[in-house]
Amino acid sequence: MTSLIASDHNPDDLRRRESPVFMSGNLPPDVPEVFDARYGAALDSALSRRSPSRLIGAHQYRGSDRDRAAGAAFTGRRLGTTPTPERVVVANGTQSILIQLLSGLVPRGGLIAVEGLTYPTIRTFVQTLGIDVAPVAMDGEGIDPEAFEQVCRTRRPAALYTMPTLQNPTTVTMSTDRRRAIADVCRRYDVSVIEDDIYSLLPTDAPPPLSAYLPELSWYVLGTAKSIAAGLKVAYLVAPDEESAKARFWPGVRSTYWMVAPINAAVMSSLVEDDGATAIIDAVRDEIRARHELVTDALAGIDHRTTPESLHVWLPLSADRTAADLAAGALAAGASIGTSDTFYFGTGTAPEAVRFGVGAPPDRAALERGLTAVRHAYHR
Repeated sequence: MTSLIASDHNPDDLRRRESPVFMSGNLPPDVPEVFDARYGAALDSALSRRSPSRLIGAHQYRGSDRDRAAGAAFTGRRLGTTPTPERVVVANGTQSILIQLLSGLVPRGGLIAVEGLTYPTIRTFVQTLGIDVAPVAMDGEGIDPEAFEQVCRTRRPAALYTMPTLQNPTTVTMSTDRRRAIADVCRRYDVSVIEDDIYSLLPTDAPPPLSAYLPELSWYVLGTAKSIAAGLKVAYLVAPDEESAKARFWPGVRSTYWMVAPINAAVMSSLVEDDGATAIIDAVRDEIRARHELVTDALAGIDHRTTPESLHVWLPLSADRTAADLAAGALAAGASIGTSDTFYFGTGTAPEAVRFGVGAPPDRAALERGLTAVRHAYHR
């Protein structure tokens, strides 16, 4: 009989290492005092509702009826109205949804518009799929509407990938008027929208999603990795209509594995139904706000961009500093942070800036050590 190693150590969990403090990632903070009880109750509920063998014995290409109804309720808290469950797809994370949508909405050799600074994994996806990228200039609210219209008029992208709320990496949030303006441009040029709204559940005053103003062309994605737990591996997609959802997410697509693990979907459904998800998100938000008090103190006198509910900080640098230099200095002082070139999709040189996570360190003491390292590197 094979002996089992009695350890739950995860060598890939960088946030648990002592040094350097892991701040290059962008994770929600642990809130075990709320999460453990709520998740445990949801797991018990999921296993009591249905035989485990029946639950796990088959693929769920778009999710069970119960899980899609829970997804409709969960996304409806942001969309303002609850979509029909038939429009909802339950998947094993935001990345799986994104690669499915990119391959389905943009042909090989086609073009997708993105913010000039954005989620770096998009680069890997488009390179794999043979898709070209049109970076769009940004201002203090995200995508500049005039620059976007210029791209649409001259280059005709098939789709736009955007993160309008607490944008990664800049932390900016589009106003309602800006969202309407971007929606109008998409409608005029028949551009589909892939809206990644993964950070939107943390602020309490985020505007309605861009998708709310363009439902006929929008693919709305709401993951749980940044508001509940990175390893939960559940994300919801709201398609423009039922037929579109079926066409993009069915076995005949034969492109990748997007299907959610049934037990994860069932647990998340229980969390939605008994308000456990709300309790966990509230606790994450409270912890992030407490951590931002440490950020404010540590970065006093240093120009930076963030909000009290953001999981990360964006720190632009003066002309005489480089992001690589600051990151190297922070690492030498005991913290790992990210540089702007990772996120940059434009032409020429990336703006000199760094991004670091507030939720990734395992506790506030570790965050304080990391912030001290960043401040030391900035002033050296």
